[in-house]
Amino acid sequence: MKMDHRNFGNIVEIHQEVSPKEVNRYLALGWILLNVHTTDYGHPVERHQNTEFTLGWNKENGEVQKPQKEKSQIDDFISAWELKNSDEN
Repeated sequence: MKMDHRNFGNIVEIHQEVSPKEVNRYLALGWILLNVHTTDYGHPVERHQNTEFTLGWNKENGEVQKPQKEKSQIDDFISAWELKNSDEN
């Protein structure tokens, strides 16, 4: 993927994402796709790959906007927080 690096000075925030669904939510708000790459992990014989997307927010778009968390994500976060804090008591 060939990139135009001239406007990187306008990028005020970077976000990396592995979920195509989340990438589309960021793109819908005006984020720019800066790079796509794969990472390998796991045992040398049985490798796994992830596709990672790097997105940037252009300052010309105004204040940085991020997608709202979906209810299921919020519920998962609250459950994890409650579990962590109940272990401390």
